[in-house]
Amino acid sequence: MKVRLIILSGIMTALVGVVISLAATKIGQRNFNQLQYESQSYQNLHKKYALIGASLGFLVGAGQECLRELKTARDREIEQ
Repeated sequence: MKVRLIILSGIMTALVGVVISLAATKIGQRNFNQLQYESQSYQNLHKKYALIGASLGFLVGAGQECLRELKTARDREIEQ
């Protein structure tokens, strides 16, 4: 298996996950410049969403690339 390719794929999809999660936090606000809630936990919510999006993105990307590598290895074994 190509570990570097798996990690790279995980990092790239993690970046996509961060962008999507940050966009989701902005879409939920009525006014982009003013927060809807005043609580400290709600003010730092975008940081938690970014971490969750990055984690899920990395897992999905790495998992998908692992499946591709396993399929390629299986196809090579079938040909031989």
